[in-house]
Order: sequence, then C-alpha cells, then structure tokens
Amino acid sequence: MKNTLMLTAALAACMAFAGAREDGLYISHVHRGGGKFEAPDNTLETFLWCWGNGSALECDCRVTKDGVGIMFHDNNLKRTPRGIPAEWKKRKVSDMTWEELRDIDVGSYLDMSYSSQRIPRIEAVMAAMVGHPTYLLFVDEKGIGPKRIAEEARRFGVLDQIYYTGCVYTNIVTWNEAVPGGKSLLWIGAFPKSRSAGERARVKTHFEKIMKEVREAKFKYITAVSIHTYYDPKDPVDQFVLGTDYLKSLIDEFHANGVKVCSIPFAGGDKEEVYYKLWDLGCDGFSTDYPSIMFKVIRDLKKKAAK
Repeated sequence: MKNTLMLTAALAACMAFAGAREDGLYISHVHRGGGKFEAPDNTLETFLWCWGNGSALECDCRVTKDGVGIMFHDNNLKRTPRGIPAEWKKRKVSDMTWEELRDIDVGSYLDMSYSSQRIPRIEAVMAAMVGHPTYLLFVDEKGIGPKRIAEEARRFGVLDQIYYTGCVYTNIVTWNEAVPGGKSLLWIGAFPKSRSAGERARVKTHFEKIMKEVREAKFKYITAVSIHTYYDPKDPVDQFVLGTDYLKSLIDEFHANGVKVCSIPFAGGDKEEVYYKLWDLGCDGFSTDYPSIMFKVIRDLKKKAAK
C-alpha cells in the first residue's frame, strides 16, 4: 500500500512538472518580432502576426530627437528603410524627429508586399495589447530608458505583460527600481566566430563572467533568461558550442533559482530538431529567428502535453 501511494505521488509530481513545462512555453518569443526573413523587424503588423500565432515577441525601443518612443532595432537607417535620401542612411535615429521617421517604408526590404509598413510608436504597440493578457512584449531597451517604458505600460494597463529585456544585468536592476517586482529577461550570448576549441573556450569564459555577476547578486530581479546557443548536428566534438553538459548545468542552475529558461539557437535555428533538443535539456521556451518553425514546435509540444 505504501509503495502504491509513493508511486501515485511520484506520477502526480511528474504530471504536474510536465504541465508546468508546457505552460512555460508562453515565454517563447520571436527575435525582433519578425526573425531573419519572414516578416519585417519591429512593425505593428509583425507583432500582431506573432501574437496571432500564440507567440510572444522581442522588440527594440528607442527614442527620437523630439522624445517620441519608437520600435526600431538599429541606431541608424542603413539596413531596413527604403526610399529615403542617401544621406539619411548615415544619420542616427536619435538625431531624427518623429516627423522625419513616421512615413519611412521599413517593410519592403523583405518584400514589396510589406511596403506599407512603418515604424510604430510605443503607444501604438501597447494600445494593441489592451484587453489581450496573452500578448506579451519583451522590450529590449535601446535608449528610451526603463522609467519611460514603465510609464507607457502603466498608462495602458499592460505593465504585467512587459518583460524588460537586455544583455546587461545592471539595467535589469534599474528596471526593478522603476517597477518593483517587474518582469525581466536577461540575454546571455557571445557569438562565436567558429566552432574551434579557442572559440568554445572564449564563449564559455564570457558566459561565466555573466554568471559570476548573476550569482553574486543571487539571481535577484531576473524572471527569465534567454541563452544564446549555436547548434550543428554534424559537429563531431559537441552539437552545441557551449557544450551540452555545460548548457544543461546552466539550465538547471537557473531553475534552481526560480528563473525560467529560453534559448535562441542563433546557429541551427532553422531546424526543428534543435528546439526539441533544447526542450529535452530542460528549456521552458525558445527565442527564434525562424518564427514559423518555432510556432510549429510549440503547437506540437502543447498537443503532446495534452494527450
């Protein structure tokens, strides 16, 4: 009888854990909203597409010369805008007014069908979230400041849907000063130039530098983390540059400190298999440059958990 009760309790615990992990997929999000090739960076149309597919998204928030908060990744206009004067490509976004930026085509760099898409103001994005509690926004702050993001989110009543996001831990501390108990996500990555032993060592050293800072702070104020991974199924040394065992140890350490874990496979993200491998290692969710692939994996994982 005792053994039966113990087995029943163990099964219940396993089922609860499986359910919790499936629930954790809500933090999966698309890098810059559109990823590399599928939809334009940081446009409201792209954000609605992500949310409509049951995914969160990461966006980038800057401020114009005249103080308007906008969603835009780069600090200049070289990459995504089209149809602008040649000399504008050298200008910093922070040196331009909203009037100058508001009608720039930021979609046709991918396809002419996106030519009507424009840079959105932070107010327009947060207004779109009102009444949709599942619409989560991972805001990578690039100059607008934590206080302003918090003010706008409070104004629209969506503060609980915002994750302050970035690769600098001290910025997350500043966010918590503006929003005590506010949600956050820390990016950790090093972008290896190759898969050589030297580059593997450099990447691990970088990770350990960040982890030292986080450990000393006892993981305070971090709600979630997104670990950059670099995957190659044919690599004879290890499929992950970080090393599978080291990656697993990081995931376990964050979990032990109450932090949910995503991973963005900056190499190999175009393969479904990498997301399943990351899931098997314990990740709660994913980040991606390949939205449709991640959307499918998330749907499949949820279906399996529901059986």
